[in-house]
Formats: sequence, C-alpha cells, structure tokens
Amino acid sequence: MSSSSTLPRAIIILVCAVLGAGAGVCWQALRITGRPQEFRSLAKLVAGGQMANDGIAFREQQVDFYGTIIETLESAEMKRRALERVRALNPELKDVDVDIRVVQTKGSAIFNILATGSEPKYTKIFLDALLDEFIAFRQNIREQAAGKTLQKFLQEVVTRQKSMEDSAEKLEKARTRGVDTLSARSDQERLVVRLNNQRNQRDDLRLKIKSMKDDDAARSPLQTQLEATESEIQDIEKELGHWEPALAELKTLQEKHEADKLAYEKLFNEVEKLQSAFNSRSDYVAIQERATPSCENVEDWVLPIAVGAVGLGCLGGLVGLVLSLIIVRSPKPLQIPAAL
Repeated sequence: MSSSSTLPRAIIILVCAVLGAGAGVCWQALRITGRPQEFRSLAKLVAGGQMANDGIAFREQQVDFYGTIIETLESAEMKRRALERVRALNPELKDVDVDIRVVQTKGSAIFNILATGSEPKYTKIFLDALLDEFIAFRQNIREQAAGKTLQKFLQEVVTRQKSMEDSAEKLEKARTRGVDTLSARSDQERLVVRLNNQRNQRDDLRLKIKSMKDDDAARSPLQTQLEATESEIQDIEKELGHWEPALAELKTLQEKHEADKLAYEKLFNEVEKLQSAFNSRSDYVAIQERATPSCENVEDWVLPIAVGAVGLGCLGGLVGLVLSLIIVRSPKPLQIPAAL
C-alpha cells in the first residue's frame, strides 16, 4: 500500500472516530440529563427461626423461606397494601409510583429493601408502609395457622373459665347469706362446744343412775336432771340442724369452685405450652432498620460517557475504514490527452 493512499485513509478513519465519539458523548449526556429525579430510601429486615436439622433439608427450606420473603416484598399485592395504607394515613400526599427491589446480604439473613421514587417524602413513607404491611401480613398468616391448631383448646378454655366464674359467683352468694360470716361461725362453734358439754353431762348422769338401785331416793333427782339435759341436747341439735343444709351447700360450692379453677388453670397452662412450642418451631421476620430519609440518586457520568465515547467512536472508526476503502480504491477519472 502506497503512502499516498494510507494518509487519506487514516485521516478519514480518525475523523469518523472523533465524530462517533463526540456523538456518543452527546447521546449519553442527553440520556442522563433527560431522566427525571430519583430518590431512594433503604430499610432492612432480618429473618430467623428453627428449621429442619438435616443439612440438605435445612438448606432447601432456607432457600424457600428466603425466596418467599423476597417475592412477597416485591409482589404487586404488597405494593397495593402499602399504597392503601399511605392513602389512609397520609391523605394529603399525592400518589407516586415507587419501585421496590430486595437484595439479600450475602452470607446472612438480612434483606435490604430499596425503594425508588420521584418524591423523597412519599418514597420514605411508602417504604415504611410496606414494612408494616408485610409484618402484619405474616402475623396474620401465623395466627391463621396457629388458630387451626389452638381453636379447639381455646374454646375449651373459654368454657372452663365461664364454669369457674359461675361457681365463684354462686359461692359468693352463699357466703353473703350469712352462712360463712365470722359471727355465724362463732355461733356454730359455741353451739358445738355446748352440745359436747351437755352430751358429756348426759353420759355421766346415765352412769350414775345405772349404778343406783331402783328404790334409791337420789335416783329421782338425777333422772329429772337427765331428762332436762337430753331436752337441751335436742334443742341444740335442732338449732345446729338449721345450719346444716346451708353448710353442706357451701361445702359443695367450695369443692366445685376449686375443681373448676384447677381444671381451668391446667388447660390454660397446656394452651400456653402449645403456643410456646408453636412459636419456637416457627420462623420469624423482624424489622432491623426502618426506612432511611430519601436521598437523590445521582448517576455517575464517567462510565456512561466513556462507554458512549468508546462505543460510538469505534463504530465511527469502522465506518471511516469502510469509507476510506471505498474512496481510496475507487478508480481515478480518465484524463483526456493534451494533444490528439
């Protein structure tokens, strides 16, 4: 190739490359400056809980669990719930489209939730609403799962509690009727002591009379005293007899109340143990960090400009190469001889 054709070809390639690079720079600059403002807010969730002990099963269950968290957070349903929550709590705010992206921190159970929107305040509020709706959604799912297991036990607890309260009310009414008051107990104890004394006296009189002869003159006064003692014993027993039905009812109510209380406490403890066991086996997701204040997302110009300049510059160089080949290799126009 002669030097006369190399120089024009190089110039053409260089000019096309420069023009291409300039066009790439302009195109990238227009693309970046033409974008609307973007604001980003970041929040974090942490997940955990007991899972399978087997290694392979654990990893599979863990992957499914984490994948479900990410898919749920990015779902349209969660965005709809968050939007309704924002509208309800902040009716003065205008709706703004917010993009949600979730990235799990490598080697951990931490999930970074990035919200991107065109308005900073709304973006932060929307992300907080999304967190609250997600936690509420998971809590509702857990309560439904627990409810199916605990519903039968809870119904029995309510029944036991009502029975215990009814027996306690009846016991209190029986006590207020004066059967179990301090004065009533004192009267009963006094009558019992008096009754025992009279019975002892009666037994003594009977022994004395039995040891006497029938014609003994002292027998008659003792017999009269014995009859009076027996009459008094009957009066005391009759007076105590008025208390017996009420005392028997009170004792029955006390025993029933104790039995109802014991059954309720036992069943209640069983439900608590079951709930605790359910919670210990269940996974959990908690908010580690709420939404940060929104910051403007400023794109780095260096790399896009460099890519545009190099890309279109190379393309321009190729175009210049093709043009140089066409121009340099084209046949020269025929020259008419000076003299014919």
